[in-house]
Amino acid sequence: MTRAESQAQTRQALLDAAEQLFYTNGYHATSIAAIAAEAGRTIGAVYSNFDSKESLCREVMRIRFMSEVTALMEGIVRAGDSMDARFEALSAWWTRLATETSLVTFAAEYLTSTFNDADQVAANRDVIARITESVRAVLGDALPEGISETDPRLDDAINAVVSTGTGLAIGQAIGLFDGEQGAGLMVATLRMWLEKLESGTEVVAT
Repeated sequence: MTRAESQAQTRQALLDAAEQLFYTNGYHATSIAAIAAEAGRTIGAVYSNFDSKESLCREVMRIRFMSEVTALMEGIVRAGDSMDARFEALSAWWTRLATETSLVTFAAEYLTSTFNDADQVAANRDVIARITESVRAVLGDALPEGISETDPRLDDAINAVVSTGTGLAIGQAIGLFDGEQGAGLMVATLRMWLEKLESGTEVVAT
């Protein structure tokens, strides 16, 4: 095994261990030492691959959320050209994802813990921007005829869908509603925006 391969293997082992512990115990209760021990590596190995616990956590979330965006894309592709089938694919994807309350609570715990750190907030925004751009690509491929990918209102729609999804995930995690209701609200939000974009209606914030 080459040095580069060994380093990549170590990095992946740390990410796998961190993901497991973050989901099981939460962000604050998981220490760098615990992650290193779970991965069978040293604390020094953690800091050789990640600047901090925060950067390790961000990478865990980035990988997971990008994986979920890919899963959504695959579901939409399988659904074909039918918009109803695409909405069903979105509903099924959301229902599955939102049931993972450990993911939702861990992400919320991490994000709230970094609110007062300007550098961490900036790094978080960079990751969120990349995820949002991936969502834009998914929705761009799924747009019905009559809606242009260059429509400037599409960015508002994407921000609204991502924000709605975030709120729905938290609402479901605290028991405000169940997965089926959350999926219905998510689909309804996307339908509303697509209808407004298709009709040319201006969306006014209330």
